[in-house]
Amino acid sequence: MNDFHDEYLQRGETLYVGRVDSAHVLPGNGRILLRYWSSDPKAKKMKIYWKSKTDSLILDIPATIGKDSVEIVIPDLEENNYMFEIYTFNEHMQHKSRVFQLSGKVYGTKFQASINTRQLRTAVFLPSGQTEIRWLGAVEKALGTELVYTNKLGEVVEKFVPITENITVLNDLAGNLKYRTYFLPELNAVDTFYTNYTEVTLNTLFELDQSKYAKWNPTSIPYNENSSTYSITKLWDKNFNSWYIQNMPAKLTGTNTYSWTFDLGQVVKLNRFKQWQRLTNSVVYTIQNIRKFEVWGSESPNVTADYTGWVKLGDFESIKPSGAPWSNVTDPDVAYATQGETFIVSNAAPKVRYIRYVVKAAWSTGESSTDQALAVGEVSFFQEK
Repeated sequence: MNDFHDEYLQRGETLYVGRVDSAHVLPGNGRILLRYWSSDPKAKKMKIYWKSKTDSLILDIPATIGKDSVEIVIPDLEENNYMFEIYTFNEHMQHKSRVFQLSGKVYGTKFQASINTRQLRTAVFLPSGQTEIRWLGAVEKALGTELVYTNKLGEVVEKFVPITENITVLNDLAGNLKYRTYFLPELNAVDTFYTNYTEVTLNTLFELDQSKYAKWNPTSIPYNENSSTYSITKLWDKNFNSWYIQNMPAKLTGTNTYSWTFDLGQVVKLNRFKQWQRLTNSVVYTIQNIRKFEVWGSESPNVTADYTGWVKLGDFESIKPSGAPWSNVTDPDVAYATQGETFIVSNAAPKVRYIRYVVKAAWSTGESSTDQALAVGEVSFFQEK
């Protein structure tokens, strides 16, 4: 009756070494980093298998104290998903632990080929002497962008720009600007990938001569002025205490909207324009000031009300830093409006001379007659050369 047990009794007692307490795989570029914790004092050796046990690594387990972890780098791995099997052994590898399994991914040339450099929207020298870079949207898995340039002291500068930054301003750029984008395939990856450098050609931004601006009103696109005191020419008189005010025959609804035109007096490819609200305390970000609008352009005066001959330069929206309702205006809101808002013109836009504004929404469309007028303080257009 003891025949069934005799075989195991004759073998003697089986001794097991404690397996690792925990382990994590951190992905890398052609390698992985294995981080593990082992608390069994009998565990002196470790053997790691992968690729269906066709590859393995044997190493010593260092003596650690408390909760210290140990890190191992396994290099020269092909880009793939891996299952790792970990065994621990005593000093002479006579006894081993039960298996500890975990998976991980290795990245390489395929991931490198999938990443793209973050694109620039504009990169210009400003009239202030600064350099402004405007970026297009964030790129998936990108950490940010490294700028490399020569500063005004002749030194090479490396600057990291987070992927969340949409506008970068450099105060010391002299030239030789290039950039590349950094990527992290996973949050816990140990290696960063990056694109090749892209050289940037910088243009200089010039403000158009406002003395060439002129009142221009094709008969097919009528507009009104509140009075000569608030003429459209107030848009370019360099006086922030005067405004163009347009009356509105009815509330801002449907197609019944504000619209006006004027002549830049020069044919140019526009880069941007800067616009100021009417900055009266009771008006800024409230009544009269515009919130959403379109700007159209044409090189020829032969245009019509149905947009024949016009090219849209962009859809634009005024930003209120506080995000508060229109009736609640904060000090930062006023400070932002006082500096003027910059709006970027589409890169695809052709050269134009004649400008048409079409307002889609105001900050308030209240019921009183004052609320139904619209005001703009000042506007200035810029081109690249």
